[in-house]
Amino acid sequence: MLLEPDIQKLAVESRQRLVKEFAEKYANLRERVKRVPKADAQKISEILSCPLEIAMIAYLINMDGMMTVKKAVGHLSDEFERRAIVGEDVPNLPGNIMEYALLEGKWVSHIYGSFVRQIELKTRELANLEEGIEGAALDAERALSIIAARTKISEAFIAPVLDEWLKEHPKAHSLNALTAFGQGITKWNKSTLTGKFIQVHRRNQALFRVLRESLVTASDSYTMDASIKRLETLIEELDSPFEEMTVRATSHLLLHLLPRRVTGRGDRSRYVSVGVGSTRGNKAEPDLISPFDFLERDVKLAKRRRGFEREEYLKEKISRVLRVLKYQENSPTESLEKCLAEIVDRLGLENVDLDKEIASSKEELVGASDSERVSLIANLIYNFVATFVYREDST
Repeated sequence: MLLEPDIQKLAVESRQRLVKEFAEKYANLRERVKRVPKADAQKISEILSCPLEIAMIAYLINMDGMMTVKKAVGHLSDEFERRAIVGEDVPNLPGNIMEYALLEGKWVSHIYGSFVRQIELKTRELANLEEGIEGAALDAERALSIIAARTKISEAFIAPVLDEWLKEHPKAHSLNALTAFGQGITKWNKSTLTGKFIQVHRRNQALFRVLRESLVTASDSYTMDASIKRLETLIEELDSPFEEMTVRATSHLLLHLLPRRVTGRGDRSRYVSVGVGSTRGNKAEPDLISPFDFLERDVKLAKRRRGFEREEYLKEKISRVLRVLKYQENSPTESLEKCLAEIVDRLGLENVDLDKEIASSKEELVGASDSERVSLIANLIYNFVATFVYREDST
């Protein structure tokens, strides 16, 4: 069992890492936003009816492959509107809106980036411990292990982040934090997430009661008594309305909200799902296994869309394929070459000087930082597809 001093020490370390990461992320966004194409940002601003400054930060978040531009604008606009509702309006001046967009963009990037990645890694062991829990038949030793694992993740990792989020969001309460972080870890939209809160809340309390019952029947000891008291306190804190929950209770509820990864094969990519047999073109064909199978499919599907919607859709899919190729230990330039070659081969493109296109694309990457390279490659691949695959649309 983790003692309070141990939890506090781990929480301080988490907060220190967060402060360092935020300083770097904020500086990175502030520098990169200067290089955002004004024409692209203006188009996003007009189509999605948002301030230009929010469009620019949404463009960068999309370039990092975290979400579509529309979703990024949605997250930035939600907080912008919430502040207006609670009387903390952002002054309608470009400088103030840009500062808001940078600060909130920092949070969106963190939640959908490093926070989600870290919490998924941290819950792998917990998922194994919790697998197959059946009522009060749980033995005391396993119950203690589950309590220790949940406490370490919730109170030493999630709680410090929630605490910082609440400090930086004027007049925000625990339900606002649950919504902001819940969307990140579940990928559900706001309405679906809100509808799930009560169900997840009841299941969380039910689990704590099962754990408590498993310890009550065990022999008396300081560890057992302290664990039982902790669980009783948490059950009581979770009884509060969502808006009034403590940071600790909120962190435990968020952990319970996190979908548990299926245990088993360790070599399966988290980006490409290989499931039941599929059909393409109304013909029985092999399963979508290679990332290039997905790229081919998405290029064809995107053709049905038009304008900004097509661009946003396909760039997101290309970014996902690039992440899979990185997972398979391909360098950015190797991924670029393979994607272009596969597109030419699979779609039967003629009159394309592939070597010339690859060389030209590599020139575009000269001087780009590692953080910018993947998003630039996604743009280059999209432009290649738009030029050689969709060109008939413009004729």
